[in-house]
Amino acid sequence: MAPGVRGVASRVLYGVLFVLALPAFLVLFSMHVAIGATILRFPLAGNAVAGLGLIVMLWGMWDIWRRGKGLPMNAFPPERLVTGGIYAWVPHPIYVGFVLACLGVSLHFGSATGVFLTTPLVALCAVALVLGYERPYLLRTFGQLPRPKLGIANLLGPVAHAVRLDRLWRAILRGTERLANSWKATRVGSARIINHAVFAGLAGGVGAFIVVLAAGKAQIGAVSLLMLAGVIGAALVGQLMVGSSKGLSRPFGYFGGLLGIAIVGLALLPFYPPMLLVLAAFAFAGPWTQAIGRLRCIVQGCCHGAPSVAGDPGIVVKSEHSRVALAGLKGTRIYPTQLYSIIGNIVAAAVLVWLWTTGASLTLVGGLYLVLAGLVRFVEEGYRGEPLTKVVAGLHSYQWFAIGMVIAGLFVMTVDSPGAPPLSASALLPALGIGLVFFVVCSFAMGVDFPESQRRFSRLSG
Repeated sequence: MAPGVRGVASRVLYGVLFVLALPAFLVLFSMHVAIGATILRFPLAGNAVAGLGLIVMLWGMWDIWRRGKGLPMNAFPPERLVTGGIYAWVPHPIYVGFVLACLGVSLHFGSATGVFLTTPLVALCAVALVLGYERPYLLRTFGQLPRPKLGIANLLGPVAHAVRLDRLWRAILRGTERLANSWKATRVGSARIINHAVFAGLAGGVGAFIVVLAAGKAQIGAVSLLMLAGVIGAALVGQLMVGSSKGLSRPFGYFGGLLGIAIVGLALLPFYPPMLLVLAAFAFAGPWTQAIGRLRCIVQGCCHGAPSVAGDPGIVVKSEHSRVALAGLKGTRIYPTQLYSIIGNIVAAAVLVWLWTTGASLTLVGGLYLVLAGLVRFVEEGYRGEPLTKVVAGLHSYQWFAIGMVIAGLFVMTVDSPGAPPLSASALLPALGIGLVFFVVCSFAMGVDFPESQRRFSRLSG
């Protein structure tokens, strides 16, 4: 196929995907996912909202074509930064219009799933795409961002300043920077116990505790098996994606842990039906484990950010043992990507706590975890600066994994399942016991190494 023909075909396929396939999927999704709530139909209001959304969206597309000399497609961006027309007033009008259209259609048909689940998820996906891809792209390409009159910076900036949220953010950044420069270790023979072992242990221990509390004490065996599968998967995929490099021969990968748990759990599900509850409990505990584990990442320097640009705030890491130093970014102001992950996971944890305690279906909890965790990871990866992370088709390789998580989560939510049971008070002591066991396991796996050894899996830091 000639390059010109191939370019036209790719644009047509891209357009079909987002103009036809995506709306059709969202309709089917809203029809097949039940959330235990109902609303009345509002045809008049729904039509008005959907019509407004369509106008805003088409206006944005027109301005991209006329003012930007391009197409409204991320894969085929415009030549110029568009700041006039509707872009002078509405931030990201194509996305805003599409979200309004989703809300309007949902109101027209009285779809509670459409109003309370599909539309918010569409909005969150748009926000993740803007923050994790479009914003970094615009800064790299044009060196600036649009400042629409109805943008968040103009509307909420003065409010944030008035309640001193800007000061709070600066204080959080200072604390993050201190933690990032706090690496210490204690030698015990040939072994080295690194201070971030406590965070690794807490991540695993708290995670195991929450899973048993949610799944019940009868599932301790299954929980232990999946916890071990997660640790082994994290180590194996870390080797596959990063491998052994100077100063680091035992990397751990989040997606490897997720895959290890999912593969073993799904393989056993046909033979042990309660495994569905265990998998949902892991999803319920996932944001807590990730948020705590990111404290270890801050000290270790893994998952660190790229140099911050255009006046964006960041942190400066000076520790010789941090992976920031291994990347040649010691003393450079970088994005606090681990902090972004912590904030996103705290929000996701709050949502999942509400769902679990209200008895939402197990697949809704599990699927929504995959979606929310995938969106958080997509945004975080947009600012990562590790040189070993490959870029594939304009996205970091882990962003493609994150997109896969989101897609998988959407399909998981369409599967019928029982509701989440109440947290088990009788499982409290067993949960504490298994939590203590995996505190020790994860502390050793991710916080103890052998720096003189050159063997694979021997070293965590330089």
